[in-house]
Amino acid sequence: MMKILQLLLFCIVFQSASAQLNKSQFSEIDKIVKKLYSEGKLHGGILIAEGENIIYENAFGMADRNLEIPNSTKTRFIINSMGKMFTAILTLQLVEDDSIKLDDPISKHLPWFKHPKANEITVHQLLSHRSGLKGYFDEQIEGRLPFFISQREVLDKMAQLDLNFEPGKGYDYSNTGYLLLGEIIMKYRNADYYDVQRTRIFEPLGMTNTYNSTSIYGPGAPVYYLSDGNPATPFPHSNYRGDGGSKSTLKDLHKFMLAIGSDKLLKTESWDLMFTEYSFPDEATRPFGAHFFPYGYGCGFFELPYNNEEKAIAIGHAGAGYGSSDLMIKFKDKDRIIILWNNEYLNPMPMELFEELSKL
Repeated sequence: MMKILQLLLFCIVFQSASAQLNKSQFSEIDKIVKKLYSEGKLHGGILIAEGENIIYENAFGMADRNLEIPNSTKTRFIINSMGKMFTAILTLQLVEDDSIKLDDPISKHLPWFKHPKANEITVHQLLSHRSGLKGYFDEQIEGRLPFFISQREVLDKMAQLDLNFEPGKGYDYSNTGYLLLGEIIMKYRNADYYDVQRTRIFEPLGMTNTYNSTSIYGPGAPVYYLSDGNPATPFPHSNYRGDGGSKSTLKDLHKFMLAIGSDKLLKTESWDLMFTEYSFPDEATRPFGAHFFPYGYGCGFFELPYNNEEKAIAIGHAGAGYGSSDLMIKFKDKDRIIILWNNEYLNPMPMELFEELSKL
């Protein structure tokens, strides 16, 4: 009986170990990734790791077509909405400090935000995209809201718009909600959002190549190319606080993904809150990429190919902007981390990548 149990244990351990990628598979992974690049499904950088072990890291395409500068693994790229993971962590740190509670109405913390439903919208609903607040970026794209106005002006305008649904009664991805979280963080830390990010996340984790600038461009950044081939025009959207927009590198984000779930940033109870599914695709009020997957606090839950026919849940976030897209995920209860970015707007979740890696 003992031999049978030992054999079963060995099989489980062997299966788990064999599912992990290793550095000897570099050339096989390289073929997969180069095929994606040749098919126009990747144009930037990619890092694949098993825990601390970086199995594959490479970059493709041009950072600047005119100057013929190639993308590199050290390129600092805009992370777009992946930064919502940072905002969720900083918000939960405030909860741990007893500065705020998740069921607090936002009117308690931001009395200047005069939306008629502000006393019904909670911090929890902002984190999980259940507030019903319209997205400011959607309003800008539709021409109903100017681009070149301050964050407070944006929020004052959004406070005048009807909700998409009653608070807590649906799922609608809202950048507006994360700007409000940014405002709450700045209020209780008595500092600029990006200084809070730096001192409470980047510096503790040694993310020395992550920074913010008031444009999509900055030191070490590539040119971002639109679908017509023209460079994206700089605009101060990334100067807003809370919904994303910092610049980072593959290795810095690898450090961050290694830290999720650890006591370096949050207590276990807080990670449990962040990694709970609160919003679901069948509750979404409109078709949108983020609505295809369940959402927690600042992170999505993606069921992806992992090992042959086996699928596994990956936790993380995607991001997209003018001429850019990116993704960072870590498979739940496993070591695999995948981070990628593009300086063209491409689908940040190329399913062929996960399918082919699962076959190795």
